[in-house]
Amino acid sequence: MAWMNRRKDRVRVAVLVLLLVAIVGPWTYTSDGTPPAEWCRAPNILLGNGHCVRLMSGVEVLTFMSGAFLSLNVQLVKGTLVLAERAREFFGVYLFMVLLCLLVQPFISTLLVLGRDRPLGGMYQVVTWALAFVLSGLLLLASCFSGLGPKLWGLWLYFGLSVSVLAVELWASRATGRPTRS
Repeated sequence: MAWMNRRKDRVRVAVLVLLLVAIVGPWTYTSDGTPPAEWCRAPNILLGNGHCVRLMSGVEVLTFMSGAFLSLNVQLVKGTLVLAERAREFFGVYLFMVLLCLLVQPFISTLLVLGRDRPLGGMYQVVTWALAFVLSGLLLLASCFSGLGPKLWGLWLYFGLSVSVLAVELWASRATGRPTRS
């Protein structure tokens, strides 16, 4: 614990760098704009079901969903969005967008605790990393059904990082003998 207290800012910077690497890595795939299966060449990948797909980075996913989230909110405020018969589907997609936006919170919380004197953070840090762990775990579970599990290394790195940082945060709070607060 003492070595971590002396090097906590270095650890936090390393976590931020690993977060950036994870978000740049592939998280999912899309078949939009890909050729038919018989013309599938790198960087596209041929799935077992005969579909040619392109891997999408976490940045692409989060950027697209953030833009869609903002667009839906603007349309709701202006009154130009009318989905009476598809309201249930709309709210499911809306909830998914909000949950994806929560995956950015660990980056923000780590930036906020950079330079602080606490062992590694606080309750906000623990909660954001716990949410990152749960949400990335659910995304990984869903990706296992696609057969692309190992190729989605960005999502795996994000998940591993969330597990590691959450464990260290909980360990640091137990080692100090007090609840984690910033």
